[in-house]
Amino acid sequence: MAKPLLSASTDPRRDDIAADRGMFLWVAMFMLASLTVDLLSAATELSRDHSDFPVSKIVIYETTGYAVFLAMFPIIAWLASRATPGQHDWRFVVPFHIAATIPVSIIHIIGMVAIRKLIFPVIYGYPYIFTNNLVRDFFYEYRKDAYGYALFLFLIIFGRQLAQQRRELAAAREDAKSSKKLTLKCGGRSIHIAASDVRWVKSASNYVEVAANGKTHLARATLSAIERQLADAGAPAARVHRSWIVNKDHIAEIRPTGEGDVRIEMSDGEIVPGSRRYRDRLPGMS
Repeated sequence: MAKPLLSASTDPRRDDIAADRGMFLWVAMFMLASLTVDLLSAATELSRDHSDFPVSKIVIYETTGYAVFLAMFPIIAWLASRATPGQHDWRFVVPFHIAATIPVSIIHIIGMVAIRKLIFPVIYGYPYIFTNNLVRDFFYEYRKDAYGYALFLFLIIFGRQLAQQRRELAAAREDAKSSKKLTLKCGGRSIHIAASDVRWVKSASNYVEVAANGKTHLARATLSAIERQLADAGAPAARVHRSWIVNKDHIAEIRPTGEGDVRIEMSDGEIVPGSRRYRDRLPGMS
């Protein structure tokens, strides 16, 4: 049997590396789009001001700045693992990353200046001079680097959390197949419910309400994810509305409304709307 694409490895560091690779591609595309906008804006401004400043220099400045900072993505990912927001104490995380922006900015400046010093003599026949006031221009670059660092850090953590959620969903589906139970994330806890005990499920914005065993659980999930878990567990569940799923074994009565829709009464007394779009999924309504 093929290994699930999103299954967690035995080493969570490998999971983070895999998530970082995926996020790197998104970051690279975003930076390419941003670079394109910056270059087009600079060209427009030069044309509007009738400036004779070479557009090629703008291209070199912007491209080297973006490229070197993008190349530092693995370094920032490594730093994110040393002090991860949400996992480590904020009193450690915040000073750590503020301090880290300084060497990151220094490396970025050295990298882009080195590339420009190699390019300028070849293209223009004279050397590139970075600055005549190092302190001023360091802080000019640092403010941009600190912003870029914070953005990269956010995207890296977001990408890892998203990948973790996808692995958890995949694991929940595998568990449903073997245990015939749903796995719900409720208030930081994992609750396991026999799929056959689920009466109905209702979408509630970014959450779902799951009714089972006389209780209603509010879980962080999508209706489609719960529908897939129920199907994997072999429960006789049916989507009857864009916001509702019912267990057909717990339907007490189905009553047409006269407009193609139906009114479904569940065994616990809950009244569920049934849409004409899903009527063929209900017993006796095909």
